[in-house]
Amino acid sequence: MTLDTAPSHHFSASWVDSVSGALKGAAGVVVTTAAFLVAVAVLVIAQVVVVATRAAADLT
Repeated sequence: MTLDTAPSHHFSASWVDSVSGALKGAAGVVVTTAAFLVAVAVLVIAQVVVVATRAAADLT
């Protein structure tokens, strides 16, 4: 009876580990995507500042 319980418990722990690993992987993807979007936003803002500065210089 202990042998029947042990594999079942081991399977359960393995399933929990798999789900935990999947969640960690998903969290990694979310963090990476967020970092990429922040980097793109910074580049876009920098480009807008450059264009605005050139436009202001042309007006003077």
